[in-house]
Amino acid sequence: MLFSLLPLATVGWLSVAPATASQGTVAEVADTAAAALAQLAADEATVPVRVYDVNHRETRVFRIGRDGSVDEATRQEIDRMFRCRRTDRQAEIDQGALAMLADVSARWPGRTIELVSAFRRVDSRTSRHRQARAIDFRIQGVKMTEVRDYVWATHTELGLGWYPKQNFIHMDHRPGDPDYAWTQIGGKERRGPSWSKRVRRNETLRVPGSRVGL
Repeated sequence: MLFSLLPLATVGWLSVAPATASQGTVAEVADTAAAALAQLAADEATVPVRVYDVNHRETRVFRIGRDGSVDEATRQEIDRMFRCRRTDRQAEIDQGALAMLADVSARWPGRTIELVSAFRRVDSRTSRHRQARAIDFRIQGVKMTEVRDYVWATHTELGLGWYPKQNFIHMDHRPGDPDYAWTQIGGKERRGPSWSKRVRRNETLRVPGSRVGL
């Protein structure tokens, strides 16, 4: 029998251990498991977004919901980092813009997103930067043409500008407005560039149900 193979002290402990102790242990394990599952669910609903601010030379990692939602503490940190580089003024960054940023980070996990510009207090009132709906960025180690094509193929209610000389893209959320793409060359904006037409024509770049418009 099993008990014959156990030391006497162990058998004695098994025989006298209070039932409440084992019940308490089971309850603790259950609570721990529930907490772990809750954390796992929370982690799956959010994306770690690693951002390096090229203007203020600082790096932060934010957990952003796939729908662009964040908790209050994260919101404050994002608004601070994405502040106007000329005036240091802050604004609440648009949830749709953050959703696209989270999606880009999920597409290239572990990569650092270099923040070139976000909220710009000095722009005109019609500027998506002034409205805190726009983000200019690049990704370390990734061709910006790949990022450009992915964003244009995947998202809607979108403004997307490619700046090849400066090596970054402009991405903005424009709810209710038609999608708009351009390439900036020599200080001139070229509307409806060939790459935007090619990407939207190529259905193989699209995943059904993946296009985002908040």
